[in-house]
Amino acid sequence: MNTDFIYWTFTAAAQCVSTFVALLLTGYALVLSQIESARDRDDSLQDIHDALRMSYHSRLTWLAWLTAIAVVLSLLVVWVNRANIPPPDALMGGAAFMDTLAIVAGLAFVVTIIDPRKYQKAAERELEQQAQLKEGEDAANRTPSTEFFRVYRKLERSLRDLAMRQGMEEAPTEGRRGSAAGSLRQVAETLIQHEVISEELYSELQQIIKYRNLLFHGHVKEANFAMVERARHATGKLKAAAKHADHPARTETN
Repeated sequence: MNTDFIYWTFTAAAQCVSTFVALLLTGYALVLSQIESARDRDDSLQDIHDALRMSYHSRLTWLAWLTAIAVVLSLLVVWVNRANIPPPDALMGGAAFMDTLAIVAGLAFVVTIIDPRKYQKAAERELEQQAQLKEGEDAANRTPSTEFFRVYRKLERSLRDLAMRQGMEEAPTEGRRGSAAGSLRQVAETLIQHEVISEELYSELQQIIKYRNLLFHGHVKEANFAMVERARHATGKLKAAAKHADHPARTETN
């Protein structure tokens, strides 16, 4: 085998792989800025945005190590290559395999980050993980997602009503597509800061809002019945808090 051919082939391979991954990281930075811009316009994407970043970081870590191994093996082939003694076939085969794997993995990552359904898929994965954490969940514990959204709208009205009774202004939502859940989260934060609701209720509201976001962006047809009941229970607590807020006003009037 021509040793010059081996030298130039694996030298070019190391350069190509490293350059390809560098361009991929640049493209990822641009895509990430677009994702953050979408999150800023739509607060309900916050939870999905966090899940995407964790997933992308995990895959990039794996890709970085894969690229490093591929480049090192290619350079090792070049280093051990001699004028009359070619490198071992196993070393050249391993280097070629890792170079190919790094490029294929990089292309797969590109396809993932430009997928127009990435938000929906991320939401579906999060919901599946939540379902796996709850043992014994079966079809009997499922209900149409429309039922959850119906109860959620009542929860939203109760929370906003409580904020209005306390004389608190809500965060502006004009020009923010799908910002209902986001502004609702901000209202809850305002109420907890003024000690209007308990820490327990605040934590419960955060979980319900997160579940709503995943359900909405995942386009899921069925919801967990337990979450519907939790939303109803939280709504009852908010209505009770609103009545308690009205009591001092009636006392002063009398």
